[in-house]
Amino acid sequence: MISIPLSARSAVAFTVLPALLALAGCASTGEKSTGSQPSKFKMDDGRTVNIGRATAASGGGTNYKSPHIDNVWLANGFDFNGYDTLYLAPTLSTAKFKKDEQRLHDLAGENLQIELARMFTSRKLFTNVVTRASDIQPGVHLLKLENTIVEYAKGGGAARYFVGLYGGGQPVLRAQGKMTEGDKTLFSFEVRRSGVSAGARMGGAFMKDEDIQLEDIRSMVLDLTDFIEIIARRLPAKKEGT
Repeated sequence: MISIPLSARSAVAFTVLPALLALAGCASTGEKSTGSQPSKFKMDDGRTVNIGRATAASGGGTNYKSPHIDNVWLANGFDFNGYDTLYLAPTLSTAKFKKDEQRLHDLAGENLQIELARMFTSRKLFTNVVTRASDIQPGVHLLKLENTIVEYAKGGGAARYFVGLYGGGQPVLRAQGKMTEGDKTLFSFEVRRSGVSAGARMGGAFMKDEDIQLEDIRSMVLDLTDFIEIIARRLPAKKEGT
């Protein structure tokens, strides 16, 4: 019988154990990595943006585990390029809310469309950005973005005075979005914000509900357009069959 010194056995254990744990982790999640695709990118304004780990979706396409956007899915071969016009459809809603929240709920939907149009236009991600179907020119290669509010609350200054730092009394806005070409969905996501700015947390009791929600919407739009710009200009999607 050959005796293996304790130090050698320890070395073997430390070498083998991480590999076994990695295999177990892959087996438990069922996710397949898309390879060595990077997740962090330096933007022109100096910010570093993390779009999240990319994994192959079970039904096709790619999922991204973004720290700022939920349930991100991108169709195979789609990279946001090659379209003449982006149509930002009016915001829909399936959210349940109180009667006295109607005005600010509707304002949130309007502001979401306005801020998306402003940011897409300023970043020049698409040649034309329109918010009315009547402005779509005949024969253009069209991409449509449709957002639906699925959760809403206007918040309240009294609650923010006492527990705003911890999220109490902050407005809540959750929206689901999808980009389509015709009846084919090419990109889908979900975003939620609730008083994420430092001002809302530290001094939210002295801010209007709609002002906090506008900051949240701008945060949503920034993260969404960051992701789109990175895929379109910094990490073009691989075309099917390549």
